[in-house]
Amino acid sequence: MKTWLLVVLAFVAGLSGMAVAANMNGVLAYISYHLAIPPPPTYTVVSAYINLGNLTPGESGTASATAQLYVTSPGYFRVKLHHEGMDDVFSNFTVVITIGNQTLTLNLHRDEAIVYLAPGNYTVSITVYYTVKPNPHGPPNVVNKPLITIKPAGEHEHEETSNNSTNAQGNEEED
Repeated sequence: MKTWLLVVLAFVAGLSGMAVAANMNGVLAYISYHLAIPPPPTYTVVSAYINLGNLTPGESGTASATAQLYVTSPGYFRVKLHHEGMDDVFSNFTVVITIGNQTLTLNLHRDEAIVYLAPGNYTVSITVYYTVKPNPHGPPNVVNKPLITIKPAGEHEHEETSNNSTNAQGNEEED
């Protein structure tokens, strides 16, 4: 009987020791939370189509068009000029975009900008200023290639953009 009692006492002592050890090396604190991230802004675009026509080496010109932008929830938007391959055709390619009361200037060197838009219907004015290189290289025909895109930007991305703007001739100016 004494042996049985010693086994029970040893077992109880072992369990007590494990409980104390668990509390001594246990979790000091727990954390719980739910991060409520607002959904990205929603919008609809009716695109503009810009046709520069037949271009000749050294030619300069302008072309304008309008697009429609319907923003249903506010947020920051990234506007990007897609100029892949245009560096071989144009010595200057500058796009001035007016959305509401905000004007963005994009070119071969500064190809994106971030803009904050409130809900509303916007007529977007787009003017292209261009000069064809004296010896252009590239595809002879370009048809309906995406030129400018807009999409929601991350909430903090607007802080990373430059404070410089570029005028229609492609020269940077301090804001």
